[in-house]
Amino acid sequence: MGNTVSDKKKFYRNRPRGLSIFYDAFGFAAICCVLFLCFVPIAYPGKLAAPGPVVHTVGCFALVLCVRFLFRVYHMVLRHGNPGIVARILLSDLIGGGAYILLSHLLPAAHCLWIPRMLSVILVLALTFFSVLWRSVYYYLFLAAKEETRFGKFCWGLLRSLAMVDARTEKNGEILRIDELRGRVDLSRADPINDVQRIARQFQIVGEIIDIAQITKGYINRTYRVRTLSVHNNVHSYTLQRINTNVFPDVDGLMENFELVTKHLHEKMLLPGHTERGSIQMLKYTKDGKSYFRDDSGCWRMLTHFTEVYGMDIPDSPETFYYAGQSFGTFVRCMADVPVEKINVVIPNFHNTYSRYLELEEAIKADPVGRLSEVWDEVGFVRERKDKFGMISDALESGKIPTRICHNDCNLNNILFSKKTHLPVAIIDLDTVMPGSPLYDYGDSMRIGTNTAKDDEKDLEKVQFDLGLYAQYARGYLEACGKMLTKEELELLPVASLIITSEDGIRFLADYINGDVYYNVFYPNQNLDRARTQLKLLADMEKKEMGIRRALEKIYKDLGLQADPYRIPF
Repeated sequence: MGNTVSDKKKFYRNRPRGLSIFYDAFGFAAICCVLFLCFVPIAYPGKLAAPGPVVHTVGCFALVLCVRFLFRVYHMVLRHGNPGIVARILLSDLIGGGAYILLSHLLPAAHCLWIPRMLSVILVLALTFFSVLWRSVYYYLFLAAKEETRFGKFCWGLLRSLAMVDARTEKNGEILRIDELRGRVDLSRADPINDVQRIARQFQIVGEIIDIAQITKGYINRTYRVRTLSVHNNVHSYTLQRINTNVFPDVDGLMENFELVTKHLHEKMLLPGHTERGSIQMLKYTKDGKSYFRDDSGCWRMLTHFTEVYGMDIPDSPETFYYAGQSFGTFVRCMADVPVEKINVVIPNFHNTYSRYLELEEAIKADPVGRLSEVWDEVGFVRERKDKFGMISDALESGKIPTRICHNDCNLNNILFSKKTHLPVAIIDLDTVMPGSPLYDYGDSMRIGTNTAKDDEKDLEKVQFDLGLYAQYARGYLEACGKMLTKEELELLPVASLIITSEDGIRFLADYINGDVYYNVFYPNQNLDRARTQLKLLADMEKKEMGIRRALEKIYKDLGLQADPYRIPF
Protein backbone atom coordinates (compact mmCIF):
# COMPACT_ATOMS: atom_id res chain seq x y z
CA MET A 1 0.00 0.00 0.00
CA GLY A 2 1.74 3.14 -1.13
CA ASN A 3 5.38 3.46 -2.14
CA THR A 4 8.72 3.61 -0.36
CA VAL A 5 12.10 5.06 -1.22
CA SER A 6 13.80 1.72 -0.60
CA ASP A 7 11.39 -0.02 -3.00
CA LYS A 8 12.16 2.50 -5.74
CA LYS A 9 15.92 2.19 -5.33
CA LYS A 10 15.70 -1.59 -5.50
CA PHE A 11 13.72 -1.52 -8.75
CA TYR A 12 15.94 1.11 -10.31
CA ARG A 13 19.03 -1.02 -9.64
CA ASN A 14 17.31 -3.97 -11.27
CA ARG A 15 16.83 -2.17 -14.60
CA PRO A 16 19.72 -2.01 -17.09
CA ARG A 17 19.46 1.69 -17.94
CA GLY A 18 22.55 1.34 -20.12
CA LEU A 19 20.42 -0.14 -22.92
CA SER A 20 18.16 2.89 -22.96
CA ILE A 21 21.13 5.29 -22.97
CA PHE A 22 22.87 3.25 -25.68
CA TYR A 23 19.88 3.38 -28.04
CA ASP A 24 19.44 7.10 -27.45
CA ALA A 25 23.13 7.73 -28.13
CA PHE A 26 22.89 5.61 -31.26
CA GLY A 27 19.97 7.71 -32.46
CA PHE A 28 21.77 10.93 -31.58
CA ALA A 29 24.82 9.88 -33.60
CA ALA A 30 22.73 8.88 -36.60
CA ILE A 31 20.91 12.22 -36.59
CA CYS A 32 24.21 14.11 -36.27
CA CYS A 33 25.56 12.29 -39.31
CA VAL A 34 22.50 13.25 -41.32
CA LEU A 35 22.80 16.88 -40.27
CA PHE A 36 26.51 17.07 -41.05
CA LEU A 37 26.15 15.41 -44.42
CA CYS A 38 23.16 17.50 -45.47
CA PHE A 39 23.68 20.94 -43.94
CA VAL A 40 27.36 21.46 -43.18
CA PRO A 41 28.55 21.24 -46.82
CA ILE A 42 26.00 23.93 -47.69
CA ALA A 43 26.99 26.23 -44.87
CA TYR A 44 30.73 25.54 -45.23
CA PRO A 45 31.46 24.70 -48.89
CA GLY A 46 34.37 22.32 -49.35
CA LYS A 47 34.35 21.06 -45.73
CA LEU A 48 32.67 17.89 -44.42
CA ALA A 49 32.52 19.16 -40.88
CA ALA A 50 33.53 22.53 -39.54
CA PRO A 51 34.61 23.12 -35.93
CA GLY A 52 31.67 25.42 -35.23
CA PRO A 53 28.85 22.93 -35.91
CA VAL A 54 30.74 20.06 -34.24
CA VAL A 55 31.36 22.00 -31.04
CA HIS A 56 27.80 23.25 -30.86
CA THR A 57 26.30 19.83 -31.63
CA VAL A 58 28.40 17.96 -29.06
CA GLY A 59 27.78 20.63 -26.44
CA CYS A 60 24.05 20.57 -27.05
CA PHE A 61 23.97 16.77 -26.91
CA ALA A 62 25.88 16.72 -23.60
CA LEU A 63 23.62 19.36 -22.07
CA VAL A 64 20.41 17.60 -23.11
CA LEU A 65 21.74 14.26 -21.79
CA CYS A 66 22.57 15.82 -18.41
CA VAL A 67 19.09 17.31 -18.11
CA ARG A 68 17.56 13.93 -18.99
CA PHE A 69 19.48 12.37 -16.10
CA LEU A 70 18.29 15.12 -13.77
CA PHE A 71 14.72 14.42 -14.88
CA ARG A 72 15.25 10.66 -14.29
CA VAL A 73 14.20 9.77 -17.82
CA TYR A 74 16.48 6.74 -17.74
CA HIS A 75 14.88 5.48 -14.54
CA MET A 76 11.64 4.84 -16.37
CA VAL A 77 10.85 1.32 -17.53
CA LEU A 78 11.52 0.92 -21.25
CA ARG A 79 8.11 -0.42 -22.09
CA HIS A 80 6.38 2.59 -20.54
CA GLY A 81 5.58 4.25 -23.84
CA ASN A 82 3.09 6.37 -21.96
CA PRO A 83 2.35 10.06 -21.32
CA GLY A 84 4.51 10.08 -18.21
CA ILE A 85 7.79 9.33 -19.92
CA VAL A 86 6.89 11.34 -23.03
CA ALA A 87 6.31 14.39 -20.86
CA ARG A 88 9.65 13.88 -19.11
CA ILE A 89 11.50 13.63 -22.42
CA LEU A 90 9.81 16.70 -23.89
CA LEU A 91 10.34 18.80 -20.79
CA SER A 92 13.97 17.78 -20.29
CA ASP A 93 14.79 18.42 -23.97
CA LEU A 94 13.01 21.77 -23.88
CA ILE A 95 15.00 22.87 -20.85
CA GLY A 96 18.25 21.45 -22.24
CA GLY A 97 17.76 23.14 -25.62
CA GLY A 98 16.78 26.43 -24.00
CA ALA A 99 19.82 26.30 -21.75
CA TYR A 100 22.01 25.69 -24.82
CA ILE A 101 20.63 28.74 -26.66
CA LEU A 102 21.13 30.90 -23.56
CA LEU A 103 24.71 29.72 -23.11
CA SER A 104 25.50 30.16 -26.79
CA HIS A 105 24.62 33.86 -26.49
CA LEU A 106 27.04 34.18 -23.61
CA LEU A 107 29.92 32.67 -25.60
CA PRO A 108 32.36 34.87 -27.58
CA ALA A 109 30.96 36.16 -30.87
CA ALA A 110 33.13 33.84 -32.93
CA HIS A 111 31.19 30.91 -31.58
CA CYS A 112 27.78 32.40 -32.11
CA LEU A 113 27.31 31.63 -35.76
CA TRP A 114 23.61 31.28 -36.45
CA ILE A 115 24.01 28.16 -38.64
CA PRO A 116 25.64 25.92 -35.97
CA ARG A 117 23.11 27.18 -33.44
CA MET A 118 20.27 26.37 -35.81
CA LEU A 119 21.68 22.89 -36.42
CA SER A 120 21.83 22.22 -32.70
CA VAL A 121 18.22 23.29 -32.23
CA ILE A 122 17.22 20.97 -35.07
CA LEU A 123 19.22 18.24 -33.34
CA VAL A 124 17.28 18.72 -30.10
CA LEU A 125 13.96 18.44 -31.92
CA ALA A 126 15.10 15.37 -33.85
CA LEU A 127 16.43 13.64 -30.72
CA THR A 128 13.17 14.23 -28.88
CA PHE A 129 11.15 12.82 -31.76
CA PHE A 130 13.43 9.77 -32.02
CA SER A 131 13.33 9.04 -28.27
CA VAL A 132 9.56 9.23 -28.06
CA LEU A 133 9.18 7.18 -31.24
CA TRP A 134 11.45 4.30 -30.27
CA ARG A 135 9.96 4.00 -26.77
CA SER A 136 6.45 3.96 -28.20
CA VAL A 137 7.45 1.31 -30.75
CA TYR A 138 9.01 -0.76 -27.96
CA TYR A 139 5.82 -0.50 -25.92
CA TYR A 140 3.63 -1.84 -28.74
CA LEU A 141 6.16 -4.54 -29.65
CA PHE A 142 6.07 -5.68 -26.03
CA LEU A 143 2.27 -5.95 -26.08
CA ALA A 144 2.32 -7.74 -29.44
CA ALA A 145 4.96 -10.22 -28.20
CA LYS A 146 2.49 -11.59 -25.65
CA GLU A 147 0.09 -12.74 -28.37
CA GLU A 148 0.23 -16.28 -29.77
CA THR A 149 0.40 -15.11 -33.39
CA ARG A 150 3.10 -15.18 -36.08
CA PHE A 151 3.73 -11.48 -35.63
CA GLY A 152 3.73 -11.96 -31.83
CA LYS A 153 6.42 -14.62 -32.09
CA PHE A 154 8.47 -12.31 -34.32
CA CYS A 155 8.18 -9.47 -31.78
CA TRP A 156 9.04 -11.84 -28.94
CA GLY A 157 12.26 -12.90 -30.69
CA LEU A 158 13.14 -9.32 -31.59
CA LEU A 159 12.84 -8.11 -28.00
CA ARG A 160 14.87 -11.04 -26.70
CA SER A 161 17.65 -10.15 -29.12
CA LEU A 162 17.66 -6.36 -28.89
CA ALA A 163 16.39 -5.65 -25.37
CA MET A 164 17.30 -8.85 -23.45
CA VAL A 165 13.68 -9.12 -22.31
CA ASP A 166 11.41 -12.15 -22.47
CA ALA A 167 7.97 -10.58 -22.82
CA ARG A 168 6.14 -13.86 -22.13
CA THR A 169 7.87 -15.21 -19.05
CA GLU A 170 9.40 -11.87 -18.05
CA LYS A 171 12.44 -13.52 -16.51
CA ASN A 172 15.15 -10.99 -17.28
CA GLY A 173 16.05 -7.41 -17.76
CA GLU A 174 14.27 -4.34 -16.54
CA ILE A 175 10.79 -5.82 -16.82
CA LEU A 176 10.61 -8.12 -13.81
CA ARG A 177 12.80 -9.84 -11.25
CA ILE A 178 10.84 -12.86 -10.00
CA ASP A 179 11.90 -14.17 -6.59
CA GLU A 180 10.89 -17.72 -7.54
CA LEU A 181 13.50 -17.74 -10.29
CA ARG A 182 16.19 -17.02 -7.73
CA GLY A 183 15.27 -20.11 -5.72
CA ARG A 184 13.64 -18.36 -2.77
CA VAL A 185 10.54 -20.53 -2.78
CA ASP A 186 9.56 -24.05 -3.61
CA LEU A 187 8.57 -23.89 -7.28
CA SER A 188 6.49 -27.05 -6.89
CA ARG A 189 4.24 -25.00 -4.61
CA ALA A 190 4.07 -21.96 -6.90
CA ASP A 191 1.59 -21.17 -9.63
CA PRO A 192 2.98 -20.62 -13.15
CA ILE A 193 4.21 -17.04 -13.16
CA ASN A 194 2.39 -16.25 -16.40
CA ASP A 195 -0.89 -17.18 -14.69
CA VAL A 196 -0.13 -14.97 -11.70
CA GLN A 197 0.62 -12.00 -13.93
CA ARG A 198 -2.48 -12.60 -16.02
CA ILE A 199 -4.65 -12.86 -12.92
CA ALA A 200 -3.18 -9.72 -11.35
CA ARG A 201 -4.08 -7.74 -14.46
CA GLN A 202 -7.77 -8.62 -13.96
CA PHE A 203 -7.92 -6.29 -10.95
CA GLN A 204 -7.99 -2.52 -10.66
CA ILE A 205 -4.28 -1.98 -10.09
CA VAL A 206 -2.21 1.11 -10.80
CA GLY A 207 0.72 0.91 -13.23
CA GLU A 208 2.68 -1.94 -14.79
CA ILE A 209 3.72 -5.08 -12.89
CA ILE A 210 7.43 -5.04 -12.03
CA ASP A 211 7.75 -7.67 -9.32
CA ILE A 212 5.92 -10.75 -8.06
CA ALA A 213 7.03 -12.81 -5.06
CA GLN A 214 5.33 -15.71 -3.32
CA ILE A 215 4.68 -15.29 0.40
CA THR A 216 5.15 -18.68 2.04
CA LYS A 217 3.89 -17.88 5.55
CA GLY A 218 0.26 -18.91 5.10
CA TYR A 219 -0.91 -22.49 5.57
CA ILE A 220 -4.14 -22.31 3.54
CA ASN A 221 -4.27 -19.88 0.60
CA ARG A 222 -1.54 -19.33 -1.99
CA THR A 223 -0.36 -15.73 -1.51
CA TYR A 224 1.75 -13.39 -3.64
CA ARG A 225 3.01 -9.85 -3.27
CA VAL A 226 2.55 -7.90 -6.51
CA ARG A 227 4.32 -4.60 -7.07
CA THR A 228 3.68 -2.13 -9.87
CA LEU A 229 5.27 1.07 -11.14
CA SER A 230 2.92 3.91 -12.06
CA VAL A 231 3.41 6.53 -14.75
CA HIS A 232 4.33 8.93 -11.95
CA ASN A 233 7.24 6.69 -10.96
CA ASN A 234 5.59 5.46 -7.74
CA VAL A 235 5.77 1.87 -6.52
CA HIS A 236 2.43 0.32 -5.47
CA SER A 237 2.10 -2.97 -3.60
CA TYR A 238 -0.79 -5.44 -3.56
CA THR A 239 -1.53 -8.83 -2.02
CA LEU A 240 -2.87 -11.42 -4.48
CA GLN A 241 -4.33 -14.67 -3.14
CA ARG A 242 -5.61 -17.84 -4.72
CA ILE A 243 -8.36 -18.99 -2.37
CA ASN A 244 -8.15 -22.61 -1.26
CA THR A 245 -11.56 -23.85 -2.39
CA ASN A 246 -11.02 -27.22 -0.72
CA VAL A 247 -11.00 -25.41 2.63
CA PHE A 248 -13.47 -22.68 1.59
CA PRO A 249 -15.90 -24.25 -0.91
CA ASP A 250 -18.45 -21.46 -0.39
CA VAL A 251 -16.36 -18.69 -1.96
CA ASP A 252 -19.37 -16.36 -2.32
CA GLY A 253 -20.14 -16.67 1.39
CA LEU A 254 -16.47 -16.19 2.25
CA MET A 255 -16.19 -13.00 0.20
CA GLU A 256 -19.49 -11.64 1.55
CA ASN A 257 -17.96 -11.94 5.02
CA PHE A 258 -14.73 -10.38 3.82
CA GLU A 259 -16.45 -7.34 2.33
CA LEU A 260 -18.63 -6.76 5.38
CA VAL A 261 -15.79 -7.17 7.89
CA THR A 262 -13.23 -5.05 6.04
CA LYS A 263 -15.65 -2.18 5.45
CA HIS A 264 -16.77 -2.25 9.09
CA LEU A 265 -13.26 -2.39 10.52
CA HIS A 266 -12.02 0.28 8.12
CA GLU A 267 -14.43 2.64 9.86
CA LYS A 268 -14.05 1.34 13.41
CA MET A 269 -10.60 -0.09 14.14
CA LEU A 270 -7.42 1.94 14.48
CA LEU A 271 -4.35 0.29 15.99
CA PRO A 272 -1.64 2.41 17.63
CA GLY A 273 0.94 1.95 14.86
CA HIS A 274 -1.38 3.08 12.05
CA THR A 275 -1.97 6.78 11.49
CA GLU A 276 -4.60 6.46 8.78
CA ARG A 277 -8.18 5.29 9.06
CA GLY A 278 -8.70 1.55 9.22
CA SER A 279 -6.06 -0.93 10.35
CA ILE A 280 -7.11 -3.48 7.78
CA GLN A 281 -6.34 -4.66 4.25
CA MET A 282 -9.05 -3.52 1.86
CA LEU A 283 -10.28 -5.37 -1.20
CA LYS A 284 -9.20 -4.31 -4.69
CA TYR A 285 -12.10 -5.11 -7.00
CA THR A 286 -11.85 -6.68 -10.43
CA LYS A 287 -12.18 -4.54 -13.53
CA ASP A 288 -15.84 -5.50 -13.73
CA GLY A 289 -16.45 -4.58 -10.08
CA LYS A 290 -16.48 -8.02 -8.44
CA SER A 291 -14.84 -8.93 -5.14
CA TYR A 292 -12.95 -11.88 -6.64
CA PHE A 293 -11.98 -13.35 -10.00
CA ARG A 294 -12.73 -16.91 -11.01
CA ASP A 295 -11.36 -18.91 -13.95
CA ASP A 296 -9.97 -22.38 -14.62
CA SER A 297 -6.97 -21.70 -12.37
CA GLY A 298 -9.17 -21.06 -9.35
CA CYS A 299 -10.66 -18.19 -7.35
CA TRP A 300 -8.49 -15.13 -6.77
CA ARG A 301 -8.78 -11.94 -4.76
CA MET A 302 -6.56 -8.90 -4.39
CA LEU A 303 -6.01 -6.75 -1.30
CA THR A 304 -4.12 -3.62 -0.44
CA HIS A 305 -0.63 -4.29 0.92
CA PHE A 306 1.01 -2.50 3.84
CA THR A 307 4.64 -1.47 3.34
CA GLU A 308 7.32 -0.67 5.91
CA VAL A 309 5.85 -3.36 8.18
CA TYR A 310 7.00 -6.72 9.50
CA GLY A 311 5.49 -9.78 11.12
CA MET A 312 6.81 -12.41 13.46
CA ASP A 313 5.97 -15.92 14.62
CA ILE A 314 7.32 -15.48 18.16
CA PRO A 315 7.24 -12.19 20.16
CA ASP A 316 10.52 -10.29 20.05
CA SER A 317 9.74 -8.61 23.40
CA PRO A 318 7.10 -8.69 26.16
CA GLU A 319 5.87 -5.26 24.99
CA THR A 320 5.23 -6.64 21.52
CA PHE A 321 3.05 -9.40 22.92
CA TYR A 322 1.20 -6.92 25.13
CA TYR A 323 0.32 -4.86 22.04
CA ALA A 324 -0.70 -8.03 20.21
CA GLY A 325 -3.18 -8.72 23.01
CA GLN A 326 -4.53 -5.19 22.74
CA SER A 327 -4.91 -5.59 18.96
CA PHE A 328 -6.93 -8.80 19.01
CA GLY A 329 -8.96 -7.55 21.96
CA THR A 330 -9.73 -4.40 19.97
CA PHE A 331 -10.82 -6.56 17.03
CA VAL A 332 -13.41 -8.39 19.16
CA ARG A 333 -14.66 -5.14 20.67
CA CYS A 334 -15.00 -3.43 17.26
CA MET A 335 -16.94 -6.36 15.82
CA ALA A 336 -19.37 -6.44 18.76
CA ASP A 337 -21.92 -4.16 17.07
CA VAL A 338 -22.25 -6.38 13.96
CA PRO A 339 -25.19 -8.82 14.26
CA VAL A 340 -23.87 -12.38 14.46
CA GLU A 341 -26.43 -13.62 11.92
CA LYS A 342 -24.91 -11.38 9.21
CA ILE A 343 -21.71 -13.45 9.13
CA ASN A 344 -21.71 -16.67 7.11
CA VAL A 345 -20.33 -19.83 8.71
CA VAL A 346 -17.83 -20.81 6.02
CA ILE A 347 -16.28 -23.70 8.01
CA PRO A 348 -18.76 -25.41 10.36
CA ASN A 349 -17.32 -26.40 13.74
CA PHE A 350 -14.07 -24.62 12.94
CA HIS A 351 -13.24 -24.20 16.62
CA ASN A 352 -14.95 -27.17 18.23
CA THR A 353 -12.19 -29.12 19.88
CA TYR A 354 -14.22 -32.24 20.57
CA SER A 355 -15.43 -32.28 16.96
CA ARG A 356 -11.80 -32.06 15.87
CA TYR A 357 -11.00 -35.00 18.12
CA LEU A 358 -13.72 -37.06 16.43
CA GLU A 359 -12.18 -36.19 13.04
CA LEU A 360 -8.85 -37.47 14.34
CA GLU A 361 -10.47 -40.76 15.33
CA GLU A 362 -11.90 -41.06 11.81
CA ALA A 363 -8.43 -40.49 10.36
CA ILE A 364 -7.03 -43.15 12.68
CA LYS A 365 -9.62 -45.68 11.51
CA ALA A 366 -9.01 -44.93 7.83
CA ASP A 367 -5.21 -44.49 7.94
CA PRO A 368 -5.35 -43.64 4.20
CA VAL A 369 -1.60 -43.35 3.56
CA GLY A 370 -0.26 -45.82 6.14
CA ARG A 371 1.24 -43.33 8.61
CA LEU A 372 -0.57 -44.40 11.78
CA SER A 373 2.25 -46.64 12.99
CA GLU A 374 4.52 -43.58 13.27
CA VAL A 375 2.29 -41.64 15.66
CA TRP A 376 0.92 -44.03 18.28
CA ASP A 377 2.56 -42.09 21.13
CA GLU A 378 0.92 -38.86 20.01
CA VAL A 379 -2.46 -40.57 19.59
CA GLY A 380 -2.24 -41.98 23.11
CA PHE A 381 -1.37 -38.55 24.56
CA VAL A 382 -4.45 -37.00 22.92
CA ARG A 383 -6.83 -39.78 23.96
CA GLU A 384 -5.89 -39.34 27.61
CA ARG A 385 -7.36 -35.80 27.52
CA LYS A 386 -10.45 -36.32 25.36
CA ASP A 387 -12.91 -35.60 28.18
CA LYS A 388 -11.63 -31.99 28.43
CA PHE A 389 -11.96 -31.01 24.80
CA GLY A 390 -15.64 -29.94 24.98
CA MET A 391 -15.36 -27.37 27.77
CA ILE A 392 -15.77 -24.26 25.58
CA SER A 393 -17.94 -25.75 22.82
CA ASP A 394 -20.38 -27.22 25.36
CA ALA A 395 -20.68 -23.82 27.08
CA LEU A 396 -21.41 -22.18 23.71
CA GLU A 397 -24.03 -24.72 22.71
CA SER A 398 -25.78 -24.52 26.07
CA GLY A 399 -25.83 -20.72 26.02
CA LYS A 400 -23.72 -20.33 29.16
CA ILE A 401 -21.40 -18.08 27.20
CA PRO A 402 -22.51 -15.82 24.29
CA THR A 403 -21.68 -16.33 20.64
CA ARG A 404 -19.61 -13.43 19.29
CA ILE A 405 -17.94 -12.57 16.00
CA CYS A 406 -14.31 -13.62 16.31
CA HIS A 407 -11.16 -13.65 14.18
CA ASN A 408 -10.66 -17.40 14.80
CA ASP A 409 -7.01 -17.40 13.67
CA CYS A 410 -5.21 -15.17 16.15
CA ASN A 411 -1.65 -16.13 15.34
CA LEU A 412 0.90 -13.46 16.14
CA ASN A 413 1.97 -13.46 12.49
CA ASN A 414 -1.49 -12.17 11.58
CA ILE A 415 -0.55 -8.79 13.06
CA LEU A 416 1.66 -6.41 11.10
CA PHE A 417 4.01 -4.12 13.03
CA SER A 418 5.55 -0.81 11.97
CA LYS A 419 9.27 -0.94 11.19
CA LYS A 420 9.61 2.59 12.56
CA THR A 421 7.60 2.49 15.80
CA HIS A 422 7.29 -1.30 16.34
CA LEU A 423 3.62 -0.78 17.14
CA PRO A 424 0.79 -2.84 15.57
CA VAL A 425 -0.42 -1.46 12.24
CA ALA A 426 -2.99 -3.96 10.99
CA ILE A 427 -4.68 -7.32 11.53
CA ILE A 428 -4.71 -9.59 8.49
CA ASP A 429 -6.04 -13.01 7.40
CA LEU A 430 -9.78 -12.57 7.87
CA ASP A 431 -11.01 -15.72 6.12
CA THR A 432 -12.05 -17.41 9.36
CA VAL A 433 -13.97 -14.48 10.84
CA MET A 434 -17.11 -16.26 12.01
CA PRO A 435 -19.42 -16.59 14.98
CA GLY A 436 -17.71 -18.31 17.90
CA SER A 437 -16.07 -17.54 21.22
CA PRO A 438 -13.26 -15.06 21.92
CA LEU A 439 -11.89 -17.72 24.28
CA TYR A 440 -10.66 -19.57 21.19
CA ASP A 441 -9.04 -16.40 19.84
CA TYR A 442 -7.36 -15.76 23.17
CA GLY A 443 -6.12 -19.31 23.50
CA ASP A 444 -4.85 -19.40 19.93
CA SER A 445 -2.70 -16.32 20.49
CA MET A 446 -1.27 -17.86 23.64
CA ARG A 447 -0.56 -21.11 21.81
CA ILE A 448 1.64 -19.27 19.31
CA GLY A 449 3.06 -16.39 21.32
CA THR A 450 4.05 -18.16 24.53
CA ASN A 451 5.88 -20.95 22.71
CA THR A 452 9.63 -20.39 22.98
CA ALA A 453 10.20 -22.24 19.69
CA LYS A 454 8.79 -22.09 16.17
CA ASP A 455 5.62 -24.04 15.45
CA ASP A 456 7.38 -26.84 13.54
CA GLU A 457 10.41 -27.17 15.80
CA LYS A 458 12.10 -30.56 15.52
CA ASP A 459 14.04 -30.21 18.79
CA LEU A 460 11.27 -30.49 21.38
CA GLU A 461 13.62 -29.48 24.19
CA LYS A 462 13.30 -25.92 22.85
CA VAL A 463 9.50 -25.98 23.20
CA GLN A 464 8.40 -24.37 26.47
CA PHE A 465 5.51 -22.25 27.73
CA ASP A 466 6.57 -18.69 28.74
CA LEU A 467 4.39 -17.62 31.66
CA GLY A 468 5.73 -14.04 31.61
CA LEU A 469 4.62 -13.55 28.02
CA TYR A 470 1.24 -15.04 28.90
CA ALA A 471 0.68 -12.34 31.54
CA GLN A 472 1.66 -9.57 29.09
CA TYR A 473 -0.79 -10.70 26.41
CA ALA A 474 -3.59 -11.30 28.92
CA ARG A 475 -3.27 -7.77 30.29
CA GLY A 476 -3.33 -6.17 26.83
CA TYR A 477 -6.26 -8.31 25.69
CA LEU A 478 -8.40 -7.71 28.75
CA GLU A 479 -7.64 -3.97 28.80
CA ALA A 480 -9.14 -3.85 25.29
CA CYS A 481 -12.21 -6.07 25.70
CA GLY A 482 -12.36 -7.41 29.28
CA LYS A 483 -15.30 -5.20 30.26
CA MET A 484 -17.50 -6.75 27.56
CA LEU A 485 -16.77 -10.37 28.56
CA THR A 486 -19.19 -12.14 30.90
CA LYS A 487 -18.26 -13.71 34.24
CA GLU A 488 -18.59 -17.17 32.68
CA GLU A 489 -16.22 -16.27 29.84
CA LEU A 490 -13.63 -14.88 32.25
CA GLU A 491 -13.78 -18.02 34.40
CA LEU A 492 -13.13 -20.22 31.35
CA LEU A 493 -10.25 -18.00 30.22
CA PRO A 494 -7.55 -19.92 32.22
CA VAL A 495 -8.26 -23.15 30.31
CA ALA A 496 -8.62 -21.53 26.86
CA SER A 497 -4.95 -21.77 25.92
CA LEU A 498 -4.79 -25.45 26.94
CA ILE A 499 -7.89 -26.33 24.93
CA ILE A 500 -6.87 -24.55 21.75
CA THR A 501 -3.33 -25.94 21.94
CA SER A 502 -4.91 -29.40 22.18
CA GLU A 503 -7.07 -28.58 19.18
CA ASP A 504 -4.21 -27.52 16.96
CA GLY A 505 -2.15 -30.52 17.93
CA ILE A 506 -5.12 -32.71 17.00
CA ARG A 507 -5.61 -30.94 13.63
CA PHE A 508 -1.95 -31.20 12.61
CA LEU A 509 -1.86 -34.84 13.68
CA ALA A 510 -5.05 -35.71 11.77
CA ASP A 511 -3.79 -33.95 8.63
CA TYR A 512 -0.51 -35.85 8.80
CA ILE A 513 -2.35 -39.16 9.10
CA ASN A 514 -4.63 -38.19 6.19
CA GLY A 515 -1.67 -37.38 3.93
CA ASP A 516 -1.27 -33.57 4.30
CA VAL A 517 -4.51 -32.65 2.53
CA TYR A 518 -5.46 -29.51 4.50
CA TYR A 519 -2.37 -27.50 5.47
CA ASN A 520 0.34 -26.37 3.08
CA VAL A 521 3.58 -28.20 3.86
CA PHE A 522 6.99 -27.13 2.61
CA TYR A 523 8.96 -30.24 3.54
CA PRO A 524 8.09 -33.90 4.35
CA ASN A 525 6.74 -34.58 7.87
CA GLN A 526 6.17 -30.88 8.58
CA ASN A 527 2.66 -31.55 9.87
CA LEU A 528 4.05 -34.20 12.23
CA ASP A 529 6.61 -31.70 13.53
CA ARG A 530 3.80 -29.18 14.04
CA ALA A 531 1.67 -31.71 15.93
CA ARG A 532 4.52 -32.76 18.22
CA THR A 533 5.34 -29.12 18.98
CA GLN A 534 1.75 -28.39 20.03
CA LEU A 535 1.48 -31.47 22.24
CA LYS A 536 4.80 -30.72 23.95
CA LEU A 537 3.62 -27.16 24.56
CA LEU A 538 0.35 -28.47 26.03
CA ALA A 539 2.27 -30.67 28.46
CA ASP A 540 4.28 -27.68 29.68
CA MET A 541 1.12 -25.57 30.03
CA GLU A 542 -0.37 -28.25 32.24
CA LYS A 543 2.66 -28.10 34.52
CA LYS A 544 2.29 -24.30 34.83
CA GLU A 545 -1.50 -24.17 35.11
CA MET A 546 -1.54 -22.61 38.58
CA GLY A 547 0.82 -19.88 37.39
CA ILE A 548 -1.69 -19.06 34.65
CA ARG A 549 -4.50 -18.73 37.18
CA ARG A 550 -2.44 -16.54 39.54
CA ALA A 551 -1.51 -14.21 36.66
CA LEU A 552 -5.15 -13.82 35.66
CA GLU A 553 -6.24 -13.31 39.26
CA LYS A 554 -3.96 -10.26 39.50
CA ILE A 555 -5.12 -8.82 36.18
CA TYR A 556 -8.81 -9.31 37.07
CA LYS A 557 -8.22 -7.44 40.29
CA ASP A 558 -6.28 -4.60 38.63
CA LEU A 559 -8.96 -4.11 35.97
CA GLY A 560 -11.95 -4.56 38.29
CA LEU A 561 -13.22 -7.73 36.55
CA GLN A 562 -15.53 -9.80 38.73
CA ALA A 563 -14.62 -13.46 38.16
CA ASP A 564 -12.87 -16.36 39.92
CA PRO A 565 -10.02 -17.77 37.78
CA TYR A 566 -9.76 -20.86 40.01
CA ARG A 567 -13.36 -22.05 39.70
CA ILE A 568 -13.15 -24.23 36.57
CA PRO A 569 -10.34 -26.84 36.56
CA PHE A 570 -8.77 -28.32 33.43
